[in-house]
Amino acid sequence: MDGVGTRPKACLTCAKAKVRCLPDTDGPCQRDVAALEAKLDRMVAMLAAPERSHRERVESGSMRSSSAVEENTAVPDETEGQLLMDVFFKKLFPLFPFVFIPPSVTAEELRREKPFLYLNISMVACQNARRQREIVNIVQAYVAEHIIIRGEHSLDLLQGLLINVAWFISISRFPQHCSYDQSPDAPKIDGPHVARSTTQLDTFAHLLVAQSYSLGLNQGLTYQKNMNYTLTHLKEAMNEEHPNPVRTLEERRTYLGCYYLTTMLSTCVKDLGPIIRFTRYVDECCNVLDQVAECPSDAYLVQLVRVMNLTDKIHQTLYNTELHSLSASSVPPPLGLTIRWLEDELKELKARTPNESPYSATLLKLHYNTLELHLYRISLNNEPSESNYGDHPLMRLNLLFRCLEATTSSFQTTLSLPSDLFPFFPFSIMCQFGKAIITLSQLLLYDHPGWDRAYVESIMDFDQTIDRMDSKLRAELPYFEQVAKASNDTELPEIFGRMELRAKLLKRMHRRRKEALEQNSLQTNVPPMDFEFMMNYPLDLIFPFDEIPSISGQFS
Repeated sequence: MDGVGTRPKACLTCAKAKVRCLPDTDGPCQRDVAALEAKLDRMVAMLAAPERSHRERVESGSMRSSSAVEENTAVPDETEGQLLMDVFFKKLFPLFPFVFIPPSVTAEELRREKPFLYLNISMVACQNARRQREIVNIVQAYVAEHIIIRGEHSLDLLQGLLINVAWFISISRFPQHCSYDQSPDAPKIDGPHVARSTTQLDTFAHLLVAQSYSLGLNQGLTYQKNMNYTLTHLKEAMNEEHPNPVRTLEERRTYLGCYYLTTMLSTCVKDLGPIIRFTRYVDECCNVLDQVAECPSDAYLVQLVRVMNLTDKIHQTLYNTELHSLSASSVPPPLGLTIRWLEDELKELKARTPNESPYSATLLKLHYNTLELHLYRISLNNEPSESNYGDHPLMRLNLLFRCLEATTSSFQTTLSLPSDLFPFFPFSIMCQFGKAIITLSQLLLYDHPGWDRAYVESIMDFDQTIDRMDSKLRAELPYFEQVAKASNDTELPEIFGRMELRAKLLKRMHRRRKEALEQNSLQTNVPPMDFEFMMNYPLDLIFPFDEIPSISGQFS
């Protein structure tokens, strides 16, 4: 009999099992459907098991973390913690508004709900060097146990790392083997201490990014669904408690802080590569915070992020060193045309400046100055051919002069900030100051026809500029001496010693290059004092580098 168009009496599954087939009228066998449902149930169970296990580990880990923090006698108690939180929100938060905690939250509540964030806020706000190092050791141990060993990820860990990296260079961190002060009366460090170095900064910055990715904060929830539709659908089916997760404002604010911080590090200190880029999702986060305006500082926060977007655009346009950034046959546009395009973007950005407190207005102005400095310092680069400056013979001199204006304005803006903020500067401000210092030295030593170095020196004297910045910081020295005296201590925060030593070192390096230039021997005897050279030098007050090695001779 011809079998074409006929149905077997039993499906393959029932035939193998030697049982009666139960076909639907217009569908597959009921036993086949049941088998498929059973397989699906097993898949869902397999997915649910690690989810439950992870949730249980996180929940139990949080309980153990809180318990461990509470049991450690070196952790700030409620009284000390409340004082440190007050310092943080009064002095530090206006400088870095990416971790907002409602004023109603007490120190005890923060310690219980977000122990790692509590530790890092206490650490950066502490004004006693010895006490600060005690908290540093707790933080280091916490990172090792919870992030490296246990592999945990949470908003608490991410926000704590964000604060940690932002104030990495401001923390007292004498190495175990030496002190900045080599005099017989220099304070000695009792007990073990983990020195914080450049390597750790790199590690912490990448841990910061890894935490944000593990939490999925780098993408919109819709994007995650589209990229992993099957798994997302199964997880939603088994997770009835939160069927429609919503990205919170706190999460958006925190991720924008990650973008701001890593972009500032890449463009002003050392290129970390494409760790976090300005995507449509980052722009969405900015727009949401702008519209909701839950926190008064959100408009200022959003503008900081947009400033870093343009900074990165300038960096990628003018200083990109990637081998395949342009095809071999492409010809770059004249530099003057590119500069004008970027100037228009900067002008549009400035027009969006929000009306905020005096601090934020001044800090935004500093960021604008750094943007202009970053834009115009391309004129100090001798690699672009003269043809790239267009037909106008004064194009390079014009850019050099604008670079000088931006550098001068940068120092004026920084010096206009209250002196009581200087000991609490995050590295996002300190590295802008450092970039301005290097650019000023380059402008004073730049040897190019038509460029008048004497005129530059009449505008800004290198040594006097550094001394003014140093004086601004040292104006706060009596206050910190009183703090130390109140705790029966003579040790001051290390930032005061670092600033004095770094100021002497910078002036000495600049003076050597100036003398060599005057003797027409700069190219043969002394390497140029360029930005990349300074980046490899241990100047961790200005840039977050390793401890300074022993140097023979005096800085006279």
